[in-house]
Amino acid sequence: MLQSYLKIALRNLWKNKLFTVINIAGLALGMACALLIIFHVKQELGYDKGFSKADRIFRVTFHGKGDGDRSWAATPFPTASVFRQEFSQVVNTVTFHRLYPFQVLSYTSPDGTLTKFQENGGLFADATVTDVFDIDFVSGDKGTALTAPGNVIITEKMALKYFGKTDPIGKVLQDDVNGVPLRVTGVIRDHTFPSHLHFDYLLSMATIHRYVDDQSLANRTWNGFYTYVVLDKAGSLSKIRSRMNDFLLKYYLPIGETREEILSKRDVVLQPITDIHLHSRLEKEMAPNSDISYVRIFSLAALFILLVAAVNFINLYTAQAFGRMKEIGMRKVVGATKKQVIMQFLGESMITTLIASALALLFLRVAIPFYNDIASRPFYMSGILSFSNLGIILLLILFIGLLAGSYPAWNVARFHPVTSLKGRGVPRTSADIVRKGLIIFQFVVSVFMIVSTLVIYRQIKFFHNKDLGFDREQLAGITIYGPMWQRFDALINDIRQQPGITDFSVVSTLPGDRFSSQSFRPLSADSKEELDNSRTMWSDERLLSTLQIPLLEGRNFFNQMPNIKTSEFIINESAVKAYQLKSPIGQQFVLDGDTGSIVGVVKNFNFASLHSPVDPLVIKYDPQRANYLLLKIKPGSIQSTIAFMEERVKKLTPAGTFTYTFIDDKLNRLYASENQMSTIFKAFAAFAIFISCMGLFGLSAYTAQLRTKEVSIRKVLGASSSYIALLLSRDFVKLVFIAILLSCPIAWWAMDKWLNGFAYRIPISGWMFALAGIFSLVVAVLTVSYQAIKVALTNPVKHLKAE
Repeated sequence: MLQSYLKIALRNLWKNKLFTVINIAGLALGMACALLIIFHVKQELGYDKGFSKADRIFRVTFHGKGDGDRSWAATPFPTASVFRQEFSQVVNTVTFHRLYPFQVLSYTSPDGTLTKFQENGGLFADATVTDVFDIDFVSGDKGTALTAPGNVIITEKMALKYFGKTDPIGKVLQDDVNGVPLRVTGVIRDHTFPSHLHFDYLLSMATIHRYVDDQSLANRTWNGFYTYVVLDKAGSLSKIRSRMNDFLLKYYLPIGETREEILSKRDVVLQPITDIHLHSRLEKEMAPNSDISYVRIFSLAALFILLVAAVNFINLYTAQAFGRMKEIGMRKVVGATKKQVIMQFLGESMITTLIASALALLFLRVAIPFYNDIASRPFYMSGILSFSNLGIILLLILFIGLLAGSYPAWNVARFHPVTSLKGRGVPRTSADIVRKGLIIFQFVVSVFMIVSTLVIYRQIKFFHNKDLGFDREQLAGITIYGPMWQRFDALINDIRQQPGITDFSVVSTLPGDRFSSQSFRPLSADSKEELDNSRTMWSDERLLSTLQIPLLEGRNFFNQMPNIKTSEFIINESAVKAYQLKSPIGQQFVLDGDTGSIVGVVKNFNFASLHSPVDPLVIKYDPQRANYLLLKIKPGSIQSTIAFMEERVKKLTPAGTFTYTFIDDKLNRLYASENQMSTIFKAFAAFAIFISCMGLFGLSAYTAQLRTKEVSIRKVLGASSSYIALLLSRDFVKLVFIAILLSCPIAWWAMDKWLNGFAYRIPISGWMFALAGIFSLVVAVLTVSYQAIKVALTNPVKHLKAE
């Protein structure tokens, strides 16, 4: 019986080659897209779940209360120790700290070869990190690797970079910026699963005292550390939450705040580690996180594309079933039951789905390198072929096979054998309605994705082209580290002589980086008065001219180098509004322990992401705290200027490291998630419309075959070829037009909701819907017209003779 079904299935697939190719290719393309998105979503949802204690690890976060207060991913240094004392449910803690903004590490081999790199991927960590976060050691003692001051453990990749194939254990890396020797005590492997915790090396927390003074470490208001706690069991979280007020009082009473002030100003929240990647956008995140909304969007895209491909199968399979009425009638006459007919058609559906699945895996293999470029993360075919993923593929095959085959199988099983043998099918009203509804669904999805792609593309283009309030073009940031300051005057003299550099400045933070948030208080303010923090940067008198930022009130900084005698501040419009300053010039404020005067007010400029409005900003005159040399370069002179700067830096500091970044690139990276989504949506919108048109092409070909005699009679009676083409096309065009009308309000609602997540957004214009609709109509008309014109141009005598 099964062998008979298989032969019939393969015979029918071979007999209807056009429809077989359309079915298999459309289904394979849809399944490949769906599988790629499914594995992407699975990876996103799997962040940090590979840790053995993942269900018991929580990050301690501080949340401000009241309007304008921020929530912090980072915490003060004493947090971990107080947590251990206060809560018996906490069985372990880990504290991390990242040095800002970078380190320069070097290694001198026994033969005198110097290897030096700027490193941004280092963290200080407690010795407990090796147990809590399952650090996998290649070499070194896991128990003692991070216990002593000056110890560092490095990844295999970093070990290869500095030491080649020699054993790194016991060798010393030199921190050139801070002058601290670091002894390598371990080499570790990268995690085999995705995690929000990224690092290239870990320094022992005992070493922190060589970098940060004890007074800062004892400060219970400096959120500079990341604290993780391990609970004895996941259910202990509710007990800790019930006693959180007691913790806050014990934590903050020593710094002089009253009970009412402590409980009204802040709260502490334990955040599950598995929630960080998709559900956390707090101040000072350890690394940029993704967003659960994008996971939902991609999940819907996978479902829609899969359904579009399945709809093709259902439509074509149902249409072909009416051409097999005599076969079904004969089977029933010789004893086939309704169940056997259903099983036959379901079997054919499963065979087609299996062939399409094999082709989908081939498509997937081809697509993965392109996906890796777009998503900027490793994704390998070998990883897809895991036991759990193969289970997903099998479930998908069953789902598609049953979904695509059930309705056609049920439909043909209802054929009455007598009417089938006479060549007349069952009433087609319900089947026609379903088929038309499925075509409408396909194009609703296609038009929705086209409109969404247009909106996302326009929003991203708006981000890249919006006037940020300063001139972002031709700006380069050169990293300044310790040895460069010793010859900095000579470097500045060289810069003044370089014709490719039109202006320059020194800054603590580059636009596009996270600006420090610090207390900026009026000198006359009550110490108990609750005031907003401000973003802060340190710079010199050339910053405004280099960035071409308009000065609205007051004056620019005066040059006070090398001895700064008075503290001066320039603030932006948002700071004026936040502190309700009617006459800001000359007012005394305190920042970073220094009292100074506001000397100028600048127009707001977007130094951070356009996801949020411009924060209050304070620029303090203090070039000595700068980390970057900011250069404004003439158009067409970038390569020569960078080459000049590299040559001068290496000449003045032979043992130095030259690194640079372009501000435009740094700002564009703020929208990496949106850029990725835009690119992926473009591809999937194209696939959706292509798959829909494949189905439309197949249906129009089948419809044209059924109506060849009608067309021939009409032509004999005088109908023109253009009229015949229009006659065969208009029913399909009507369905596409209905789909456009249905999809537009859905697309508007979805995109408006997405755009509401940005402080700066584009309007949704009618031309976007018109363009998507016209494009869909044109593609549909071209698809259907090919078959319509082909039939209209045939010789009517040929088909009438066949009767």
